[in-house]
Amino acid sequence: MDVHFGDENFYKLERKEGLFYLTVHTVYAGSPIEGAELKLILDTGAFMTVLSRGTAIKHGFDKLPKTRTSFTGFGGSVAVDYVRIPGLLILGKLHTDVPVLVPHEMYRVDKKTGTPKQMQEVLGLNVLEYYNYYIDSENDRLFLQENPNPKFYRAVLASGQAFTAGEIEQ
Repeated sequence: MDVHFGDENFYKLERKEGLFYLTVHTVYAGSPIEGAELKLILDTGAFMTVLSRGTAIKHGFDKLPKTRTSFTGFGGSVAVDYVRIPGLLILGKLHTDVPVLVPHEMYRVDKKTGTPKQMQEVLGLNVLEYYNYYIDSENDRLFLQENPNPKFYRAVLASGQAFTAGEIEQ
């Protein structure tokens, strides 16, 4: 069965070193003309969207109200700031008050080489859950269609508590 989607539902992905990147527009003060473009790694296995400390500082997100906490994942526990950025513009739709994590460290040391690497930005499920999505890996595209019933765990995230796998399970 062939399924055809309109081009307006696709994001062009950039493939680099085995990862897919997409560019989204951040919005400040509710105005889509005030903001910046961010290149994020598309990570369907990441629960939260993560911005590097350098990006947060560059775009003023470090000045937003924050909760200092920690995040526990496969790489262990890391100190982060839990921040709600004013908005992301995706396919012409504004998502406001978007929760993101900002690691305290600017760099992470590569265990194999011992060299510092800047933290990467990741688009996680807390944003993707607002869409039904399909990755067209043959054509490096991401199909997004609005999901009318997102199941994001807002109550858990609103408290600013430490996030562990046990706390986010339904």
